Amino acid sequence: MVTINGQQLPSHVSYSSMTTWIDCGWKYYLSRVVKEPEQPAWYFVGGSALHTATEMYDRALWEGEQG
Repeated sequence: MVTINGQQLPSHVSYSSMTTWIDCGWKYYLSRVVKEPEQPAWYFVGGSALHTATEMYDRALWEGEQG
């Protein structure tokens, strides 16, 4: 295991971890080292609602065709 400034480096670094670090070292530190909780993006709520609505619509169509 490699140690830098008393910190052990992980044996594996994922692609998302690497790109987060490249984008912003501070963001990497907060999200991966400190594990500071992140607020979900507003569009996740809308996206989940849309997926649920289309699933319900598709199920209703499927049940109508089967019945």
